[in-house]
Amino acid sequence: MNAQTAVPNSSEIYYHGQYWNDFRLVLEYMCENFTGDKNKWWVQDFRERFCQKPFEHGLVLNCGNGWVERQFVDLGMVKRITAFDYSMDLLRLAEREKGERPISYFQTDVNKIDFRDNQFDLIINVASLHHVQYINRLCRIMCSALAENGILVNFDYIGPHRNQYPFKQWFYINRVNRSLPDSVKKSPFVKPHLPTMMFSDPTEAIHSELIMECVSRYFEIFERHDTGGGIAYELLTHNPKLENIPADELDISINRILAFDKEYTQQNRVPPLFSYFLAKPKKFVLLDETKLNHYQNIENLREEKARKRHGVYSNGQYFVMMLHHLWYRRLKGAKHRVRVLLKKILMR
Repeated sequence: MNAQTAVPNSSEIYYHGQYWNDFRLVLEYMCENFTGDKNKWWVQDFRERFCQKPFEHGLVLNCGNGWVERQFVDLGMVKRITAFDYSMDLLRLAEREKGERPISYFQTDVNKIDFRDNQFDLIINVASLHHVQYINRLCRIMCSALAENGILVNFDYIGPHRNQYPFKQWFYINRVNRSLPDSVKKSPFVKPHLPTMMFSDPTEAIHSELIMECVSRYFEIFERHDTGGGIAYELLTHNPKLENIPADELDISINRILAFDKEYTQQNRVPPLFSYFLAKPKKFVLLDETKLNHYQNIENLREEKARKRHGVYSNGQYFVMMLHHLWYRRLKGAKHRVRVLLKKILMR
């Protein structure tokens, strides 16, 4: 694959900041949605039900600092693992931390990767697919690389791409935020800024809204558990006020936010943002060259169009960005004219 691809600018942006799942009550909320038990995380659930006999050879996508594969090996869920990432800094850290574990690392761009047929019997995706630009291509590669009876286990963000929440969802997030005490209320409260997101990490949630669609083309999802987040994720992530609140008061506010999250998700007012699902490969799909070419042509055309628009996919978002750009140029021109005028006045 020779096309230009989106890759992270730096590994320094990862593993920083406070996210909603750093809070105990949020973890219990997620666990209950994932497994029906507020004290059982999805990894434990998967281990108990599918790893009585460990998998032979697993693949971890975009492994980062390696904590996922270390956990799966330490829990006896898989005998050996192959893992990769784009960042050499993170791979060096993962290599140092692996110790004697049977884990093999290599560096590559996830958008250009390829594997042999039936190379793995387990593929593990933990918050990786939402960083993949050529997601249709990767799902096809995974379908081919996973053995007939193998399993894809997924935990990922599946919400709006680049966190550009639609108006209806943002309306409800804002409504809940306004109802909170000032000590908890997120402020300033603005939508994630698309140009800033693209600058800091052009891969962040690049096609998160396509994960379920693309995976379903090549895999049979035989079990799926969503956990909301349509309200709570934005209000509890990167909110510095939460660091200085007494524990009792914080728990009350988090429970209030989670109650709204559950209600609005069940009423379909906001979409679920995170999903834990299990899938098996549909090998028969790989025999239909016409369908495979159709899916890949759609992806190639989408990416070609986006390249001409500086990596922006939505028509509406591109229009807004162009308006901001024109406004900035006019403001910059006005500032220049003021400086020239002041200089003339001072030189008199």
